[in-house]
Amino acid sequence: MYIWVVLTTFLALIAAYFLPIRPDTQEMLTVPVAQARVMQMLVKQEAAKRYMEERAYPFFSTETERKVDFATGELNVENYLPKGFINSEEYITALYCMNEGMTVINTGTDGCYRGNGIKTERLLMTYGRIPEKWSIISNISSGGGDYDIIPSPDLMQALRRHFGKREMVGYTIEEGGKTYVVNFEGRKFEVPQKVMNDEIVTWTLKDCIDEYKSCLVYMSWR
Repeated sequence: MYIWVVLTTFLALIAAYFLPIRPDTQEMLTVPVAQARVMQMLVKQEAAKRYMEERAYPFFSTETERKVDFATGELNVENYLPKGFINSEEYITALYCMNEGMTVINTGTDGCYRGNGIKTERLLMTYGRIPEKWSIISNISSGGGDYDIIPSPDLMQALRRHFGKREMVGYTIEEGGKTYVVNFEGRKFEVPQKVMNDEIVTWTLKDCIDEYKSCLVYMSWR
C-alpha cells in the first residue's frame, strides 16, 4: 500500500512539472485581491444608501411632510456597515443635495427636501485613491513631467465583476475643463462642476484628484 502512495505522489509531481501553466493564472490570483479593495468602496456606498433610506419617509417624518434627516456633507455610515466589516478610512462617502440645474449646493436638512414642487438632485459619492498596487502610469508627456494614473487591467476586471455596464463607477479623468468618471466599459459620466468646487466636505473629490491625479469613484443619484 505504501509503495502505491509513493508512486502516486511521484506521478503527480511529474504531471505538475510538465503541465503548462494556465495563461490566466495571474488573473485568477490577483483579481480576487483587487475585488476585495473594490468591495470596501461598494459596501460603504451601499451603507450610505441605507443611511439615507432610514432617515426618510416612511422611517422618518410623514408622507405629507416628506422631511429628511440628512444633509449635504460627509456621511458617517459606520453603524450601517455589515457586521464584522471594518470601516475603511481610505474612502470618503459624501452626499450633495443640489437644485435642479445643479448650479447650487444646498446645505442643511431642508436643502435635501423634495416636495411641493421642489426638485432636489441628490448625488451620493464614495471615492478614494486608486490603490498603488493596481495603478498604472500612462500618457507620459514627451518631457516626462506630466502623466496620468489609471487602474490596472486587474482592477478594471474587478470592477467588471461587481458592477453593471451603466453604473457610474470607475476612475476619474479631466477633459475640456470637466471631470468625468470612466467605468470599465469606457462610458463617461460627468461629475457636476459644483461638486468639484465644493468646500463643505473636508477632503473632497477634487482634493483626492489633486493629490493622486486620479481616484476611484462610485456615484449614484438618490
